[in-house]
Amino acid sequence: MQTKNVICILGIMLAGISIISFSPTAYAIEWDQVHISGYGNAHAMDHSGLPKLVGKDDLDDLFFQLREFSLFFDLEVAEGIIASLEMEAGDNASIFTPNYAYVDFDLPLLHEAWNEDLLGGLSLRVGKFLVPFLSYNENKPNFKQHLMSQPFTAWQIVPVIPSPPDFEGLGWTDVGGMINWNRLLGSFGVLDVKYSIINGIRSDSEVLDDNTVVLDAGTVTSTIRPRDGLIQNESDDTRDNNNNKAQVVKISFASSHVPLNVGGSWYSGDWDPDSKHNLQMWGIHANWISKYWTLKGEWVLGDVEQEAGINPVTAPGPGPLNTSTGDYNMDAWYVEGSVVPFWWGKDDDCSLRFIVRYDQVNTNDKAAFTPFDRNRITYGTEWQFNSNARLRYEFQRSKIDNFESAPAPFKAAGGEEKINMNMLSVIFWF
Repeated sequence: MQTKNVICILGIMLAGISIISFSPTAYAIEWDQVHISGYGNAHAMDHSGLPKLVGKDDLDDLFFQLREFSLFFDLEVAEGIIASLEMEAGDNASIFTPNYAYVDFDLPLLHEAWNEDLLGGLSLRVGKFLVPFLSYNENKPNFKQHLMSQPFTAWQIVPVIPSPPDFEGLGWTDVGGMINWNRLLGSFGVLDVKYSIINGIRSDSEVLDDNTVVLDAGTVTSTIRPRDGLIQNESDDTRDNNNNKAQVVKISFASSHVPLNVGGSWYSGDWDPDSKHNLQMWGIHANWISKYWTLKGEWVLGDVEQEAGINPVTAPGPGPLNTSTGDYNMDAWYVEGSVVPFWWGKDDDCSLRFIVRYDQVNTNDKAAFTPFDRNRITYGTEWQFNSNARLRYEFQRSKIDNFESAPAPFKAAGGEEKINMNMLSVIFWF
């Protein structure tokens, strides 16, 4: 992230505090007003069946990586005003960047006229924050998840994580503002509604899925567009490329009687510099999280407006695979379940968990072939050996759809129909 973007984020936070703080009193910050926490994860990973790419390490080789290390700072500026910051180090642990930086204003505490018992809770968030779309993104830290690998809904369609092995800026964040209203519905549960205006997903080219890779088939190379969904469109800065702001709505309900949370999300915004082409996404989520077992799932559909017949590739490559299909849809879904047969320790802070997940993704319903249209099954085992650390192993097998349509350069570079992955991870938090 560039220095000017960091200054922009901090400026938004300071401006928000100065504008919406209703008392002229200068608040002296004391240590008991600052809460510092953090987490990290490191892993060893190897694949089989991936093609070789020019300019990248062989993705089938075993590699070790500090996937992420984050420090969280929460500052109580005043009653009803809290500033939050996440400083994140990715694969290059020597460089910290602000993944999010925002200020929360609890409006009932700031306005006595607001009757919270009658009208419910209301808060305002301004700055750079995790986009409230579906449930996975807002629960980004991996100590809150039971598998290290992201589900396809939160990797291919919703741009929660960049393409490996970079792993920088995990989580879909953007600059803007969010209103959050929630209300207790008698004894049934809590209704939560979030409405956000943000810069939105963008591309400065004529097509949305414009990224390319160069296949390495020995003496021959070929440039293709993998059509990988939106993972290349996550933003690591704060600018917008048009005059259109994106809108995000998330409505969820948490039951008071069972550990169930369900909801739906909607996103809409123009992605091109001329504001002529729109991206819309709809999604639903459902999570049942209890002590001994969990069941989670998401489904998302994306509708992309895009010109047909454009080929952004100038290097040699298969023309039909690199030509824009025009408007297209993309979708993904997953179901994940886990069971904990054993809890032990003084406060039941140690456990053994078994996890399984099945997911499918289609990143372009009109493309002749894309290696990111696939189904996958993942098995995992997680051992939490103390209250702040876990050891996790997972195995997954993906199968590419329509592999018979794969171009010869993809197969010549070592790309296979079935892709296997093994990963061993250590996750810790404090």
